[in-house]
Amino acid sequence: MPMSPDRAQNLVPILRVIADAGAALLASGAEVARVEDTMRRLAAAYELKSVEAIALPTALFLHADGVHTVIRRIRRRSVNLAVVAAINQLSRDVSRDPVGLEELEGRLREAQNTSRYNRRANLLFAGVAAAALSRLMGGHLPDVLPAFVDGALTQAMLQWCRELGLASGVGDLLAAMVAVLPAVIAASLGITHPGSVLVGGIMVLTPGLLMTTAVRDGIQGDVLSAAARILEALLSAGAIAAGATLPLYIYLALGGRWV
Repeated sequence: MPMSPDRAQNLVPILRVIADAGAALLASGAEVARVEDTMRRLAAAYELKSVEAIALPTALFLHADGVHTVIRRIRRRSVNLAVVAAINQLSRDVSRDPVGLEELEGRLREAQNTSRYNRRANLLFAGVAAAALSRLMGGHLPDVLPAFVDGALTQAMLQWCRELGLASGVGDLLAAMVAVLPAVIAASLGITHPGSVLVGGIMVLTPGLLMTTAVRDGIQGDVLSAAARILEALLSAGAIAAGATLPLYIYLALGGRWV
């Protein structure tokens, strides 16, 4: 039986909102299985038939009722588990109690803007993490303060690059270059162990969550997504290594002190 005009007219806006929810999840670092499950839950809540949801790290496809297909391209990705949790909960709430399309759009926008911590808190936590990591890597108490500054500066540069809309690899490269500066200053003053300071700052940049998501995709059988995320993690690691190596090489080539 052909679809009625009213049904077809109402279907497209719903599909677009559902696709927006899936795209927001992908852009925030959610695994493929979660993205597809969320879109299917929302589609079922609005009685869409013959739903097919396919998610990749850089794109998603949503098809319903054998007629309409919505495609979303994901160009920028980061890790924001607060957004993932908010949209995930939204899909479950709507599955139990469907709401109007306008309310769904409003709640989705609210979930997309979820931020668990503000900018200052992010800098503080990055500094604390770098300080702790420097101790774990054999640093001493005098290394804690330079490592804290290193982690905070590295995170500040990373956030600034994201705000400018730079590619993630460029952001990792520049942030790693900044991470070398406190270690070089500490080495030139001879008051601490620069290697421990540098490791603390660099470890803030490591794509640990990205690798974890890649493993989860692989376990779920989404091998294409897992391979793409692993490649992305390797490229990020390469950018970090290059960013840290270049200024350090120049410093040592000019006769800089490194103890």
